[in-house]
Amino acid sequence: MSPTLPLSPDGETERVPGALLIRGDCDDTTWNDVLSRMGELPGMVAHIPGESLLPAQGPIPRRLLISQDPAWQGTTPMEVSEALNGEDVWVPDLVLIADNGTTRDPALRPLTAFLPDDDDLYRFRVTPRQAAMTYLVTHRSGVEDTLEHHKECGASEVELEPGESYEDWLDGAAEVMGEVLETASHPPHYRPPVAPLPVITQNNWGLLVRTDFSDDRAWAALVEDVDRLDPRMETPDEYQPYVQIVDDPAFAGATPEQVMAIVRPNEDEDEEAGEEVVVIADHASMSGSDRTVLVVPLEDNVGWSFRLPSDKVRSMAANLFVGNNDLSDWMNQGSPNGPAVITEKERQAWRGW
Repeated sequence: MSPTLPLSPDGETERVPGALLIRGDCDDTTWNDVLSRMGELPGMVAHIPGESLLPAQGPIPRRLLISQDPAWQGTTPMEVSEALNGEDVWVPDLVLIADNGTTRDPALRPLTAFLPDDDDLYRFRVTPRQAAMTYLVTHRSGVEDTLEHHKECGASEVELEPGESYEDWLDGAAEVMGEVLETASHPPHYRPPVAPLPVITQNNWGLLVRTDFSDDRAWAALVEDVDRLDPRMETPDEYQPYVQIVDDPAFAGATPEQVMAIVRPNEDEDEEAGEEVVVIADHASMSGSDRTVLVVPLEDNVGWSFRLPSDKVRSMAANLFVGNNDLSDWMNQGSPNGPAVITEKERQAWRGW
């Protein structure tokens, strides 16, 4: 009997973004490891066969539907796609399958992935942590570009030699989107905040969020750095604030993953959109002598991060907005210290390098 997927809740008129994670051919150890690496993400819901979905909850509705129905054992992307074509079935942005390839690679635990709106069902491979970080930004308008980026970087379309099985080919496929996150010394991992965080609507070109409130003097100095006029580029008459600053104690101790999950772009057509990045003033920003901030992308390589001197934030925001450069150019100017800084291997893996 073909497996089924739950129907959308009654009255759910607006599309809910998110992902579908299916347990295919993988053992218990692998499945539990995948779930552990993904973390306790907002909007996670287990698929109970025969029951409809509950309405999506939270200030930013999203859904991570997890199905471990035994009927999915040995499933293929085609079979999942057919199940998603059912009437009134909720359709995610991304489908993830834990299969034999996930079991065979305990270091990366790569998941087979595809985009439901892709007529060719082109398969790619993505790690659980990368999938989790991507899920956190499925509510953003740029998620389509992010998913296409993952598809390109983790491509695993089958190219079989005579007598070779898909499993044989998969063993030799080197590209996995998210290897950087799975092998990092401090990999990103979402955990729910102690209290719900307020949603941040990004209204300006740049966004700086304060998460450490231990030193008001250090914060004031950092804000002065961030907002300083560049006399080579501007005059006082031309000055305008490029960076939106969030100084709210509700964000005390918030992790980068928690912050990126609640930043949404301004949907007002009369407002200029912000860039797909959030800058965080954390404990290292307040206590470090070099006064750096943490830069967290919200598109493409989501989950990656690097440190940048605070006096470069305004310039980064302005140049990203007008398209003078992209985020990879700013990574090269980052501080060489700090646990969030990417390695040289990771720099080279950044798209465009």
